[in-house]
Amino acid sequence: MLGLLGIGAALVAGVALRPAAVAGTLLLAMVRTAEWPPARHLAGGAPSGSDQPGRDHHLVYALPLVALAAARAGDRRGPGRWRAARSVVRARSRLR
Repeated sequence: MLGLLGIGAALVAGVALRPAAVAGTLLLAMVRTAEWPPARHLAGGAPSGSDQPGRDHHLVYALPLVALAAARAGDRRGPGRWRAARSVVRARSRLR
């Protein structure tokens, strides 16, 4: 739960978007893997409606994470530019 808090706080604050996007995408991939294979029937026997496993909500949620990090959204609408100017982040570009 603290990992979710850290990912959410980084995304909302606009700092450390790359590590947050990587961690969020990994977390969503692990949750998707835990649910694999998609159920065709519910516990009551009714069809689940998961006829398109490629269009899963975990994959759909991972796309905005990657897009935010790729667009460097924190530099435009947050303290990302200020944070990137710090010597620790300049020395380790993966923290950007």
